[in-house]
Parts: sequence; structure tokens; C-alpha cells
Amino acid sequence: MSELARAVAFEEALRERCAERVVPFRFGRAVFNDTFHHVWELNVLRVDYAAGATVEALVEEAERVHTEAGHEHRRIAVRDETSGSILEPGFRELGWIVDRYLFMAWRKPGARAVQAGVEEVDGGALRDLRHEIASGEPWAETEEIVQQVLDSGELVARMANARHFAVVVDGEVASGADLYSDGRTAQVEDLATRSAFRDRGLGSAVLLRVVEEALAAGHDFVFLIADDRDWPKELYTRVGFAPIGRKWTYLRPPVPASPI
Repeated sequence: MSELARAVAFEEALRERCAERVVPFRFGRAVFNDTFHHVWELNVLRVDYAAGATVEALVEEAERVHTEAGHEHRRIAVRDETSGSILEPGFRELGWIVDRYLFMAWRKPGARAVQAGVEEVDGGALRDLRHEIASGEPWAETEEIVQQVLDSGELVARMANARHFAVVVDGEVASGADLYSDGRTAQVEDLATRSAFRDRGLGSAVLLRVVEEALAAGHDFVFLIADDRDWPKELYTRVGFAPIGRKWTYLRPPVPASPI
């Protein structure tokens, strides 16, 4: 199995563990969590069979399946790089939001991080940090939506056997991240730093500590997923990660509401 296939399989197995139901459709399976219906990542159509999956056919399936589920949003994930690239212009023409994600695998240490006191913490210690980050997102229109996103993140962490790491400054978590694991494969997830503590190298320090813990625990493959159009992927490259493949998601947010 290739590294990309292994990373995709890890992520998809995790999402299925978080699903309350799985609904087959023409090109794959939809994973739905009705408890967290505002959380787009847990309520998405995953394209497993790209053959014949035109923009029109996918939109038709998304309309049908999401409508039957009572959702206001429409979200489609395509893991095949060639198909994702071909479909992107058509979804953009329809006004859908297109995201391209980059899978990156750990190779070897690159630039060293600052010497920061990274410690393992309880998952609850990171909630205030994540509340600050989430509250600044465009989709955070209500506190209910923010809380649902945070609660769903805790569900994912439990299903991923997560460990949590942070830099604590004067009793406040300044930067943190999670280590997801299935015993052999590890994923670095949800790396974030408070705005007041950015540009100090704390995120890099946390990232490297998570990788070190993953390797020390016997994992033979460590990966993360980055926004392919955003700057953090450059940071990940500098500290020792390398690209291994991409996936696409296409989103039509609710109107007028915009939860994630």
C-alpha cells in the first residue's frame, strides 16, 4: 500500500468510526453524524468510484442524499487526484467552495524548532485555545455552532486514541496539537497557536514533539493534512514533512446560514 493510500485509509476509517450512519450513493458512501449536523466534515459524500462522476451527476447525488438527511449544506470529497483536478473548474463555475488538501509524510528532521517546554496534557486543556481559533472562522455565526464543532472534535479525538501536547505560558495554553494513532500509523492533527503567541516558533516545537512521541511509540508512518493553498504547508516542509498526494472537497454552504 502506498503512503497516500495508507493515509487516506487511516482518515476514512476514523471518519467512519465517528459516523452514526453510512449511506451508499451512486459513486461511493456518505458518512453522516446527525448529532453534529452542523459539522460539514462529519456529514459528507465520499467519492469512492470516480468513473462517470461528472459535476452534474455529483451535484444531483448530493442534492438527493443531503436532502433526505435533512441537511442544508452539500459537501463532496474526492480523493482521486486526477478526478479532483478535472472536477474543480465545474464546481467553481457553480459557485461551490473548492478546497484542496495536501497529504504530507514525515521524512526526517529539518529546521529545528525553538526550545519550548512542550508537555503532554489532557484534551480538555486545549478547548479554550480551540474556542479562540474557531470563533474567528467565517462559519462561526453562533456560539451553538462553535460548541458543536468543538464537541465533535472531542469525539474524533476519542475515536482516534488521541494524545494531546501543548506549550503552556503563565498557565495558558499558547500552542497545541493532537497525535492520532491506530498503533502503526500516526496523524498530527489540529495544530494551532493563539494569536498573541504566534511567530515565536511554538507551533514548530509542538509539531516536532508530537512526531517524536509518535516515533518513540513505534509508529512507522507519520502524516498530516494541510491546506494546499495556505502557508502552513511551508512550515511543515521546513521541519521535515514532504508532500505525498492531494484530495479535494466541494462545498455548497447553507443559505443564509453558514455552519461548517
